[in-house]
Amino acid sequence: MQSPAHAAFLTALAALTLSGAVAAQPSAPPADVFYKERQIRLIIGTDAGGSYDFSGRMVGRHIAKYITGNPSIVVQNMPGAASLNAVNHVYNVAPQDGSVIAAPVQTAPQQELFGNPNVKFNSTKFQWLGNPNSSVPVVVVWHTVPVKTIADAFQQTIILGAAGRTSNDATLPALLNNVLGTKFNILAGYKGGNEVDLAMERGEVAGRASQTWDGWKVTRPDWVKTGKLTLLLQIGAAPNTDLPNVPMASDIAKTEEQKQIIGLFSDTFSLGRPLLTGPGVPANRVAILREAFRRTMTDTEFLAEAAKVGYEVTPLTGEEVQAIIARMMAAPPAIIDKARDAITYKER
Repeated sequence: MQSPAHAAFLTALAALTLSGAVAAQPSAPPADVFYKERQIRLIIGTDAGGSYDFSGRMVGRHIAKYITGNPSIVVQNMPGAASLNAVNHVYNVAPQDGSVIAAPVQTAPQQELFGNPNVKFNSTKFQWLGNPNSSVPVVVVWHTVPVKTIADAFQQTIILGAAGRTSNDATLPALLNNVLGTKFNILAGYKGGNEVDLAMERGEVAGRASQTWDGWKVTRPDWVKTGKLTLLLQIGAAPNTDLPNVPMASDIAKTEEQKQIIGLFSDTFSLGRPLLTGPGVPANRVAILREAFRRTMTDTEFLAEAAKVGYEVTPLTGEEVQAIIARMMAAPPAIIDKARDAITYKER
């Protein structure tokens, strides 16, 4: 028969053994161990060759050096549905372990805000890593088109090219038509922005909306240098410093309601070329990825590559992008409703 003292000793020993077993259970590995020689998949939500693709790939070439463990970056293009294919994939299908990041188009959160039934994600639950470029979109026409100012777009019909009716190249001119009164027509059905550019050159369409000025400098530097593009308008939180004489959409807006609707879209465009990772990625890995992004934005090799091609680095941190998303999602319902209607293209 055990003495009381012996029984107490055995109880204490059992408790100590149990606590040791619990402590010995493996926890999620630290981020630096997790990323050791791992492959990170960077999904770009557009076709190859455009400015989103260029921006995502350029960040991908430099960010890995700031992620402890020497991971490699493998780029995958996943175009379709104005980046919704890629964003839905990262939210619902991709591993939630920090091994997948995405570079979607800036309007993906807007699609959720406006109730697109194809959206299968919550933008505020994504973990945004940052945005390397906050440039503003511009509306341009080919230099041979007899349209030289935005005032002309209020007087005559101008055909612009686009991919789908929910792509930036279609929703922006629809917004300008419905809110400000321009007369843009949309010819949709192109595979992506690169194909719209070629259609401009062939004379199939007069121009294109939504590509940023810095995007033009990167993807079509010869057109910029030789004056092949006529700039009509820019839209965003602030004008591009290269374009002091190109009017802003917010300057044309006349009523307070128009200004609020344009302001909502300006927030969208300020997202630039964002990067994100899934909602379930552990916080320590998100912190590693955000810090790697921040350090990339001041990396001398990254900045030299950007300068060489005329890519303007005007970054937002992941926290700043997260705040913009939260503000967008908190917009007044009446403004959201009118903004949603404003991007619905109406045949003229």
